[in-house]
Amino acid sequence: MSARSTISIPAPSTDVQHRLAGEFADLRKARERRRGPANTAKRRAALTIVHNEAVFFPIWLAYYSRFFAAEDIYVLDHETTDGSTDGPGFVRTPVTHATVDHNWMVRAIEQKQHALLDSYDVVLVTDVDEIIAPHPGLGTLGDYIDRFEEDFVNCLGYELIHMIDREGPYDPARGILAQRGHWFANDIYDKPALATEPLSWRPGFHRTTDGRMNSDPDLYLIHLHRMDYEICMARHRYRRTRRWNRNDVEMGWARHNRITEDAAFASWFYGDTNTSWNELVIEPIPSEWRGVF
Repeated sequence: MSARSTISIPAPSTDVQHRLAGEFADLRKARERRRGPANTAKRRAALTIVHNEAVFFPIWLAYYSRFFAAEDIYVLDHETTDGSTDGPGFVRTPVTHATVDHNWMVRAIEQKQHALLDSYDVVLVTDVDEIIAPHPGLGTLGDYIDRFEEDFVNCLGYELIHMIDREGPYDPARGILAQRGHWFANDIYDKPALATEPLSWRPGFHRTTDGRMNSDPDLYLIHLHRMDYEICMARHRYRRTRRWNRNDVEMGWARHNRITEDAAFASWFYGDTNTSWNELVIEPIPSEWRGVF
């Protein structure tokens, strides 16, 4: 019997209601009042930080290159050695730090985001495994940014999940949503990712330090960490070998990244949202999302 055959995979639910669904109508009305006119091009920049992301960095770069020019895509390269950041298509800034340190990462990104806003109208900040996309019925990310007139906005967080009982391994030659058909809502990824003002984030970029929220139920943050079971396991195994800052370990920040034992990993992958308040409820991705990335 293979290890995979013993993994308990929850059945998808087709009648899931988002926990904020009762607020969506009011949020949409408020947001529409704040949107600027269409076809007003904004000076825009995208920003991330990477370390040895041979799978996710090409995905991230290919997607955001559709909406940002190469000279407006900024990558803080934290000592990458796997060759994934050797190519063109972005502005690479080498950074160095001795450990996995989420306080250092958020301060480094903050400093760069603040500096970029001296030259750009809007700056988008994401982790390398995050795709920001408006609902397909509202156009593209570029369309959204061109009408964006607010200080910042919080996305609606969803995590893609690989259903290994019905989906094969990830194929980089194909679109992700042509291969993956399920996700689950997770509000820790309701991140303040897009801004016209300097932001100060908590470690992990999940919230601003002042706790303000400005939610848009039609701007999604799709987290790709679980898009492929074996890739995710390999990523955890690598991250476990890295030197972690003592404070990060004691605080339990990103501790799921160090789960590597087969049974514990499977239990986390299909049952743990990394919070005590979010239940992991898998649902089919609506068909209109096919082809977005």
